[in-house]
Amino acid sequence: MNNKVCRTNIAYYIIQGFYWMSICVSNNYAAFYLQSRGYSNSQLGVILALGNIAGFILSPILASVVDRSKRISIYHCLWALLAVQGLLLVLFTLLPGKSLLVALFYCVYISVVVAVNPLNTELCFELSLWSRPVSYSPARGIGSMCYALMALILGQLTLRLGAGMLPFAGLFCLLGQSLPLAYICRTRRRAAALLPDGKSAKSGQAQGLGLLDFIRSNRRFCLLMLGIALIFFSYNIPDYFMINIARSVGGDEGDLGGISAFKAMMEIPVMLLYTKLTSRFRCSSVMRFAAFAFTAKAVALAAAGSIYGLYAANLFQALSFALMIPSMVQYVNLVVDHKDSAKGQALANGMMTLGAVFANFIGGSLLDILSVKSTLLIAAAVAFLGALACMFAVERKKA
Repeated sequence: MNNKVCRTNIAYYIIQGFYWMSICVSNNYAAFYLQSRGYSNSQLGVILALGNIAGFILSPILASVVDRSKRISIYHCLWALLAVQGLLLVLFTLLPGKSLLVALFYCVYISVVVAVNPLNTELCFELSLWSRPVSYSPARGIGSMCYALMALILGQLTLRLGAGMLPFAGLFCLLGQSLPLAYICRTRRRAAALLPDGKSAKSGQAQGLGLLDFIRSNRRFCLLMLGIALIFFSYNIPDYFMINIARSVGGDEGDLGGISAFKAMMEIPVMLLYTKLTSRFRCSSVMRFAAFAFTAKAVALAAAGSIYGLYAANLFQALSFALMIPSMVQYVNLVVDHKDSAKGQALANGMMTLGAVFANFIGGSLLDILSVKSTLLIAAAVAFLGALACMFAVERKKA
């Protein structure tokens, strides 16, 4: 039994690893892929923004269904999202050049990839109902490790093979998520069969609130989420348009892969040690600190005048993103009722997505009319406003 529990947890870690590899393909290399098909910065900004808007809408809808339905589970939703991704990636290999259909399909692709994240987060806690508790921060650290590895590999492969290999990389990541998810589903069915009267863990849960009732009942939490949206607006401008930033200081696609990998590597030790960190500091204190670290990173990126400067600016990734992500997941579970946890995680993820939406809409246009440095300075100012909102809205909670 202990071996089965261990294998289940390892399967979850593998899912997180391959999911963040798929994020590297779909988001980090989106600008490179769409530019190779003939889209301008403004056009790809609109495509990515619309995709993130769809993901922003889809995530809480799926979370509300999972919280309130006794028939539809996290697993049903995950399999549906993975199936749609697989179909779209195959279509990308068949449809040539620039077209409205390619743009539409990429919007849908972004939306379903985004919608997987809060379900994966909630899956971590759902596993604790019938398996040994899984710590989210090490799993997320493994995700960053795999993201870094994928970024390095894609940096070299795209130089040699071009952007056309990216859909195949996406299919590889999809397979890596599907196999361990199938193992978890099979193990869960066997565990459910051992419960009395054939009841599942979900059947005994109370129904959660509707989405609008949840927002009305958690107003301070929702105010905090607005601050998160501002922070991730500033974070996603350089994240999505790093190829433009790298080229502005003399870099190329290879540097994009190296910087992306370096950034992810900065996250790994912090996320792996996050549980020990929060044994000494409140989750709320960590979130406040991380919020202002985002501002410091944005300023450092704007000041960078070389590839080495971009690497140096991404040292702040360890103090910003690497602290904010696990602390936000933990914070949701501290302040939101358990029966509404999927909605809370979806809303938190949705605010990050909302930041990405405006980063794509506004960032692409700013880069077309302003210099890279001016765009990054605007991002830094928005990050500071988001940090102030987080400072005043976050509640003092201890794990």
